[in-house]
Amino acid sequence: MNTTTATDRQFRILYVCVGNLCRSVLAEHLTLRAITEWPPALSHRFHVHSAGTRGRERQPMHPYTAQVLTARGASPAAFTTSRLTAAAIRGADLVLTATVRERDDVLALHPAAVRRTFTINEFARLAPPDGGLADPDLPEDPVALAQQRVAAAVRRRGRTRSAAGSGVAPDDIPDPDRTLDAFDDCATAIDRAVQVILHALSGSR
Repeated sequence: MNTTTATDRQFRILYVCVGNLCRSVLAEHLTLRAITEWPPALSHRFHVHSAGTRGRERQPMHPYTAQVLTARGASPAAFTTSRLTAAAIRGADLVLTATVRERDDVLALHPAAVRRTFTINEFARLAPPDGGLADPDLPEDPVALAQQRVAAAVRRRGRTRSAAGSGVAPDDIPDPDRTLDAFDDCATAIDRAVQVILHALSGSR
């Protein structure tokens, strides 16, 4: 018998990169670090995980990833990599990828996810800038609110032009060069986007 209640439902965020060693891991753990600061009644309604489109299963994260996460107060313990599957995509309420290429890979596996799949920077750009606070119909349920924020981003997509970029697609977060400084810069960029995303999804509650 299914005993799941409305207050048990979780909003599931899936981060995706290529190997699930660097960018998606940074995004997952920086999100988890932020969520742990929320009230328990809100934080337990969100589930965060990550996967790679071409990585191997059950590998440790890159050691530089672990270093920059530890420096930011995030816990990298007990992590092993996962390979992206259609089932993982189906189970996610929001899929956030490092680049447009991974976004295309997600949709090749599960085309029906098009209305809930964005690059990380794309969703941060499209998310309601006020976190939804001005919305008179703001749902009380945090999962319903997060789903509403995704729907709002979909409506804004196509009406909002990408920010200018050089060398890579404007909304891409490129794989860091194999230096600790590059990983640190990547983590900074991802953390900035994560803060915007969580502000929108939670309605700044």
